[in-house]
Amino acid sequence: MKYVEFAGWKPDLLLIAIVMFAIHYGQNAGSTAGFFTGMVVDFINGGLLGLSALSKSITGYLAGTIHGYFQEKSRFIITLFICGFTHDLIYIFINTLGKNILWQVIIFVHIIPNLFYTAIVGLVIHFLMEKWLEEDEQY
Repeated sequence: MKYVEFAGWKPDLLLIAIVMFAIHYGQNAGSTAGFFTGMVVDFINGGLLGLSALSKSITGYLAGTIHGYFQEKSRFIITLFICGFTHDLIYIFINTLGKNILWQVIIFVHIIPNLFYTAIVGLVIHFLMEKWLEEDEQY
């Protein structure tokens, strides 16, 4: 995915998909999709097995739960921001247990810029898929 990388930041396309899925189908489906997506990521990337599954399943559940609290026009972007931030915090916290890290650097240099890039790409994807999702709801 080097072609979408910008200044070391990459949009989390799987996170976008999980949030869209959870908003459309609910918290149980979102957490299930997050778990299976995370397991695939864990098997492909190696590392701590189950970490992506845990963070993405929590993200899917959270997205399916909180999206109803926001106005329809801003629902997707606010849910994506909250869930993306939560996902990254869980993932980085568990992945760096026992290590001396500066959370200010992690949050302001890595998480927030990457989250803004994810949000921009997510808005484009959501805009392009919005009509398709609305048509799917009618049936």
